[in-house]
Amino acid sequence: MRIFLPISPKFSFFFIVLLFLLLFSSLSLFADDKKVEEKMAELANIKQKIASLQEEMHERQSKLKKEDTVLKDVDLRINAINNKLRNLDIRKQDVNKELSGLKEKRSATLTGLEVEQLVLAQQLRSAYISGHEEYIKLIMNQQDPAVVSRMLVYYRYLTESRVRTINKINQHLELLSSLELSIMGRSDELKNLIDLERQRWQSLNIAYQEQKKAVNLLRGELASNEQQIQRMQNDEQELLRLIEKLQEILDELLEEEKTTTSFRSLKGSLQMPVDAKVIVRFGSQRKIGNLRWKGVVLAGQLGSDIHAVYAGRVVYADWMRGFGLLLIIDHGDSYLSLYGQNESILVEEGDWVGTGQTIATMGKSGGSSSPSLYFEIRYKGKPQNPLLWTRR
Repeated sequence: MRIFLPISPKFSFFFIVLLFLLLFSSLSLFADDKKVEEKMAELANIKQKIASLQEEMHERQSKLKKEDTVLKDVDLRINAINNKLRNLDIRKQDVNKELSGLKEKRSATLTGLEVEQLVLAQQLRSAYISGHEEYIKLIMNQQDPAVVSRMLVYYRYLTESRVRTINKINQHLELLSSLELSIMGRSDELKNLIDLERQRWQSLNIAYQEQKKAVNLLRGELASNEQQIQRMQNDEQELLRLIEKLQEILDELLEEEKTTTSFRSLKGSLQMPVDAKVIVRFGSQRKIGNLRWKGVVLAGQLGSDIHAVYAGRVVYADWMRGFGLLLIIDHGDSYLSLYGQNESILVEEGDWVGTGQTIATMGKSGGSSSPSLYFEIRYKGKPQNPLLWTRR
């Protein structure tokens, strides 16, 4: 016989609401997962379009003159060597840290070994003072059973303590042997890294010399002012074309990908990408022709860190004639920042970078005569005065 308990209307209502909430939560989670998948697919599509644009730029760049091609190859080689040197330096720091940790552990182990050796010495000294034959005497002399029992327990404790001490000493010795092998291995690895780093520096110095020759070769090719003006006009048009193409793609950028703070609201408060001297101002006239600068040039030390002025997505990171190793970051709301003439680029297309993150190092790529950074800010493809956006 089954007994059915009466259910109050209040409990019934609560039960129905609970089931509804559970069902709604499940549907919500399913919808969220589906939304995430859709957004990931959209983002992948946008990245694919940027990659296709990159391929198109590579095709156009492949038609460069011999002098430009030589300079491009050298600039890219310097970039690769510098990135390898940077990775070597990081690995060296890691190995040095591991080596220091191993040496500290060895020092602590030696201290522990010395302590255990002193304990063992005291135990042996006590055994010697009490006499080696004391244990036999206790049995042979048939002393008071209670005394014999206590002495036997005492001797057992001493023996067990001595065995434990010896075991600890052996453990310390084994650990020391293992640490010595590890220290030797890390020391050899560090030596190899230093040798490899030295070789990279030699390769870099050779590449710098080749870069200088390539620049001179290029300048010899551009003998007349007309040729130089035409070249600069073509370079500006090519950059503008790239930006317009990028803007078409970036207009589709997901809301989730955009920064939380409007870039426009940061005008006048951005940090400069590098602590360096402004040698060319926005809008100033170039040395030849009626062309004007669309950005600023900052002169500093070769290899100085270049920082992102604000968070955003890297949409271009490659060599471009007239601008060398060029990096473009999208900050949302149709704002872009451009960093040219770099020695090396430390991020890749598609990477999300944070405000102040190191993204490149200052160099002379693209034909610059001295270490400098070419810096632009653009809104809907139109150049803005970077000095009005930054604080110094």
